[in-house]
Amino acid sequence: MNDLVPPRRDLPQGRHEALRAHLIGELPARRGMRHRRRLAVGGLAAAGLAAAAAVVVLVPAGGEDHGPVLTNVGATEVLTRASRAAAARPDLKPRPDQFLYVESRDYQRPGPDPEVEEGGAGKRRAWLSIDGRHAGLIRGSENGRKEESTWLCSNSAEGQEGAANPTSRNPRVDLAHPPTGCRSEGALLTGMPNSVEAMRRWLYKHSHGDNPPDVQAFTTVGDSIREHYVQPRTLSLLFAAAARLPGVTVTRGVTDLAGRKGIAVGQTWQQVRKELIFDARTYALLGERTVVDLQSTWRPSGASPSPSGSARAPGKQGTVLYASAELKMAVTDRAGQQPR
Repeated sequence: MNDLVPPRRDLPQGRHEALRAHLIGELPARRGMRHRRRLAVGGLAAAGLAAAAAVVVLVPAGGEDHGPVLTNVGATEVLTRASRAAAARPDLKPRPDQFLYVESRDYQRPGPDPEVEEGGAGKRRAWLSIDGRHAGLIRGSENGRKEESTWLCSNSAEGQEGAANPTSRNPRVDLAHPPTGCRSEGALLTGMPNSVEAMRRWLYKHSHGDNPPDVQAFTTVGDSIREHYVQPRTLSLLFAAAARLPGVTVTRGVTDLAGRKGIAVGQTWQQVRKELIFDARTYALLGERTVVDLQSTWRPSGASPSPSGSARAPGKQGTVLYASAELKMAVTDRAGQQPR
């Protein structure tokens, strides 16, 4: 896996300690006074966002026409270790007719978003068709309510398209009679590049959204992993490519939604920071979170300047807007079947 480690440029003797001292001096004096209220679910702490001491060096920028950018070697180190850990994972080798089982917890902060009526915490179990040609299944509950089941089947002749919408009135789930004729997105991530540099280019090319390219590329990393089966080699390359994206820094001392200790890497844009959380010991992926970050001054290449004060912060520093924790991933033969 040494080919996945990005090259590092050495600084003159004594310069490392000088930069380290400067960075530590720049950390806010009131770090201990940050948001401390713990969410009632999963022991998730709305932690501060200070990136622990790391050397800053010049590395190649992410986009095709970008110049050199400052990047956090601490984040590079974390993602490199995560890349190695991913490569060492056993391959589940699912068949096309099988299902990816993902058990998770998630939290959505109540707010003005019209797509989120109430917010809160939930438990989720998903059976996702590997080839997208079989009806998947979602079983979940929010805020302690009774668990509900929903078929996942797009373009079905039986009218199940859009069944994932929790506000719709869906027919009772009968596991013996799943919908047929499904043409959904398969749970297996396929057609991916086989080198780090090619994967980095893929992240930019397949990023669709209104964010600047560097921001959208990092978002695509999370979108590609979330409730997909990514083979170990591909997952390793995704993390190695993420290590080459500009503006990615480390948040240490993170607790995920399941109460597990971790270390996060993330990127901030317009006062919102998206993070991937890794186990602090094994560097296995634990989950994601989105938090308010009022301290970042990084501006992605190509971002249009906005008038000072024009953007309204979505909350106080460290407020958790969204979080998820992956608890289990396995392969089953049928939707609704409990994995061993």
